[in-house]
Amino acid sequence: MSSVFSRRTVLRGLGAAVALPWLEAMHRTTAIAATPGKPPVRLGYFYVPNGVHMPQWRPDPVHEDADRTDFDRPLSALPDILRPLETERVADRVVVVSNLEAKHCFAKGAGHEPAGGGFLVGAHCKHSEEPEVGGISVDQLAARKIGIRTPIDSLALGIDPGHRGDHGFSGTYLSHISWRSRTTPATLELNPKELFARLFRDSKPKSPNWNVPPAPESIVDIDPVRGSILDLIQEDTRSLQRQLGFADQRRLEEYLDGLRSIERRIATHVDDPTSHHETSFNEDPANRALHEGESADNLPELVMPDGRGIPSEYAEHVDLMLDILTMAFRTDTTRVASFMFSFEKSGRSYPEIKAPGSHHSTSHHQGDAAKHAELVRINSHHMALFAGMLNRMSQINEGDSTLLDNVAFLYGSGISDGNKHNHDDLPVLVAGGGGGRFRGGRHLSLSKPTPICNVYLEMLRAAGIDRDSFGDSTDGFSKLT
Repeated sequence: MSSVFSRRTVLRGLGAAVALPWLEAMHRTTAIAATPGKPPVRLGYFYVPNGVHMPQWRPDPVHEDADRTDFDRPLSALPDILRPLETERVADRVVVVSNLEAKHCFAKGAGHEPAGGGFLVGAHCKHSEEPEVGGISVDQLAARKIGIRTPIDSLALGIDPGHRGDHGFSGTYLSHISWRSRTTPATLELNPKELFARLFRDSKPKSPNWNVPPAPESIVDIDPVRGSILDLIQEDTRSLQRQLGFADQRRLEEYLDGLRSIERRIATHVDDPTSHHETSFNEDPANRALHEGESADNLPELVMPDGRGIPSEYAEHVDLMLDILTMAFRTDTTRVASFMFSFEKSGRSYPEIKAPGSHHSTSHHQGDAAKHAELVRINSHHMALFAGMLNRMSQINEGDSTLLDNVAFLYGSGISDGNKHNHDDLPVLVAGGGGGRFRGGRHLSLSKPTPICNVYLEMLRAAGIDRDSFGDSTDGFSKLT
């Protein structure tokens, strides 16, 4: 018979604090306290830039009434972009929603800046070189409500830095979808090493006065190159293992093994001289044309942070960030996150998947079949990375459910067809069980254009946040249930 523990139990060592995954011992604690003990719902917003090739996004309805625009059908005959969901065996955990729009992303003369900056806000971005959006983003609204229950209120993650905006719009709109206030975006974390350290560094003050910050000399750098965090917490780990039942011991061992695997991957990339993957960016001809006649000093620049710990390969960078995010959700370190597969208007190239051209230029396909094919490869690549994360979450047990059962994720873009810069019929899907609220394996097509904020509202409700409206919402979205 094992002991009982609080959900906030952590393994501590010199400068380290490692939160625990779900354990049966924690469930008994909640049962003793006469509370339901149901795992919390985690919210995630995943953004892909430049729209997608819509003919290979929409599921092909094999039905007699194929011409109807309003229907709720089983998700079948997946097109190329969605096929990774089938490969990763998670197609039954998503709802593809057609005919959603984001009117707030429309701005005359600019398609990309408002699409990124306004995507989660539900209101227009100010036409200014100084960023100002219409309010806080939906993830930050959630962070204010449920983030107070976790060590980190929210995470804003990305892969690439942005660049200068065009047409008088701030470039900040391109690289940030999460906004803490009208003028302040959430700090974007791009480096897996720094993200890992943020999650597992012990920030508890040594003084009994919680208002007194720890002295600088008491803060230990969490650096997988110099040693494993598991070495710092081994005394607490041994003590805890002696108090756990067999099943919980196995869960803890599996969790710590996963944590060590992430450390090894980070350490590998810290020593990689090709970090930054700068060579993956092509100069975007479309962007060059916008700045014809300007000096090189005024052209958009790509500035990466300290690259120690950043993989040189795009897929490994994304996978590593998503694995660390999964750890954060699993340990209830945070319940809210946003993730950008690249900044809006990204000119990144993907030679490893036979897409060597600039993503942005490729999205302006002008009906070129070769560009269509290249764009589909890029879109499918992003989806495969997302679907892989969903699959891994489906294998993490939380009592009678899984981590995937207890998330509500939105995956999509603020642009539909990159060639048109349109913001209607957006490529959007909702993933996860929403704590039992959502029913997956469906293609839900709406009879008329519907604000994407209606979906945001329903996701908030799944997380226990009761709101009558958000942004330009017109109603809730009970059709997800």
